[in-house]
Amino acid sequence: MNKSQKTIVGIAFLGLASGSCVAQDDEDGPAGFTYATYYVCDVATQGDMDTVVETTEKAVFDKRVKDGKLLAWGYLSHFTGGRWRRAQYHVSPTMADALIAQAAIFSEIYGNGRNQQAGQTRAEACEAHDDYVWAVGQGSGPDTDRGDVSLSVYYVCDITREERADEIVAAGPGPKLDELQKEGKIKSWGWSLHRIGGRFRRLQTITGDDYASVVAARNDVLQHMSENHSELGAEFTDICGSHTDYLWDIVHEAP
Repeated sequence: MNKSQKTIVGIAFLGLASGSCVAQDDEDGPAGFTYATYYVCDVATQGDMDTVVETTEKAVFDKRVKDGKLLAWGYLSHFTGGRWRRAQYHVSPTMADALIAQAAIFSEIYGNGRNQQAGQTRAEACEAHDDYVWAVGQGSGPDTDRGDVSLSVYYVCDITREERADEIVAAGPGPKLDELQKEGKIKSWGWSLHRIGGRFRRLQTITGDDYASVVAARNDVLQHMSENHSELGAEFTDICGSHTDYLWDIVHEAP
């Protein structure tokens, strides 16, 4: 695994992210891209989707990671948040690779009439979805183990000023999250950048061993910003003035 690949694996998605610096090998662009699909499911039958992923899809994703065709993948289950009930992601070194992988994986699993019943069950359990491609941004180092749960904050931002929001994260929340990680209060954190998808422009993730620890970490960051960087905090809120919070259980991931 090369340097770029190791960096992406350490910060992928939901851990969707060394130090508070932008995670890239040079200044030419992000080190990698996460293709994330967020599913709207019937609460009564969403467990059927979990079964399909476990029995029909997981082995294919795992093999692609093992063979180096993917850098990482994962599957998440909703605990608290908005309308999304499940999320599935995979990570590639370029956007083109991410888009190609998305088509190739599902063609391998369901193409030419394969696994028809599983595909039908999947469609009935989760009838709608939203696709995003996130560019790898700031966050934990490449060898960081992630926790069992993730707090994910999806921001709606002013597209003309969102890069300034990235600078504010590097100056304020980033160092505080690094400190919390070193203290063992969280497992990892990440900051991802919108490339394809809906209205959310930025994604902050914090992973830990339980829900209480990741929520407490976020509160610590907000308090830190209020006490030490109030002007930066106000500027950030002006740029990214709306957000939606989710708590996810990390059900599957590799590596």
